[in-house]
Amino acid sequence: MLPVLYQIPVPASLAKPLVVALAVAIVGVRAFVFRRRARAAGEPVSFAQALWGDKVTVAVLALAAAGLWRAGYLDQDLRIPLHTYGLLLAMGFVIAIWVAQREARRQGQDAEAIGDLSFWILVAALVGSRVYYILVNWNDYFGQNALVVTRLGRIPRLLAVWEGGLVFYGGFIASVLTAWWYMRRRNMPFLAYADTMIPSVALGHFFGRLGCFSAGCCWGQVSHAHVPWLAEFPPESLAYQSFAARADPSKYLAPDRLHTLPLHPTQLYEASGELLLFFVLVALIRPRKRFHGQVLATWLMAYAVLRTVVETFRGDVERRVVAGWGVGAWTSIAIFAAGVAIFAAGRRRAAAAAT
Repeated sequence: MLPVLYQIPVPASLAKPLVVALAVAIVGVRAFVFRRRARAAGEPVSFAQALWGDKVTVAVLALAAAGLWRAGYLDQDLRIPLHTYGLLLAMGFVIAIWVAQREARRQGQDAEAIGDLSFWILVAALVGSRVYYILVNWNDYFGQNALVVTRLGRIPRLLAVWEGGLVFYGGFIASVLTAWWYMRRRNMPFLAYADTMIPSVALGHFFGRLGCFSAGCCWGQVSHAHVPWLAEFPPESLAYQSFAARADPSKYLAPDRLHTLPLHPTQLYEASGELLLFFVLVALIRPRKRFHGQVLATWLMAYAVLRTVVETFRGDVERRVVAGWGVGAWTSIAIFAAGVAIFAAGRRRAAAAAT
């Protein structure tokens, strides 16, 4: 595993211009896409109107840049780490969008709208996954350890995103709510578009779990079984650092302290399951689809089972446990129930339409 691929040096003299240039580039690309979509719909707009049409993006980027500027992060030489996790996450996101738009065009759906929606899904996923993690680990963020020491002083641990703390279920739930709101405003049938996009969720999550493995998060239990696929994580990993901070680290670290004891690579278990689900949805379920929501419901039920099985091998005990199960397992029950409800309702509608 390789948590950090490269350290990008940024001198203080270039930090502020770089942030401004990046924000302008993002806004410019978004405005270009907005303008192209408007022209395709027969509503030509100027570039200035396109910028105003995406004013929320401008406001978010302006607030983020202003926050970094005011906090003093841009007044010093920086070394920006290129994390393997972030690279794989970005790769999965881009590939997932491409796959979803390709299927949308085949279905006669608005592929450009899916591209626009994907930006808001990304924002919602990041916020939702962070909020879910904070709620599960409430005491770490609002208890005695609520502050963390940085080079710029003590800041709330809520902002210390470099320490990790993203949960897939939180991001998924926030993304679904955002997609529902977006599609409702644009009169897009939610279940039809969800069936188009959900295989891409499975594919993107496959890349995300590979990123988890590279960072050493979401690790499994210590195992003394003699199987070839167990993983040992180095000191740079989150798994090692968590074990080293426990009361009796010798139960989890090798005698030479150079790596952890062999662990179940739960990240790879889940990644393999999601890749299999992607192919099942695309090759078996979608071609035989009988009602809108069938592909979505199948993934909800199948992933809930996959996640529950993987949870039995998880070893990151920092996660909250309720009645002997991790919060992820309990969320899986709710996700499975939602899948059953969507599937049952869809079958009833299909049967009624056939009579």
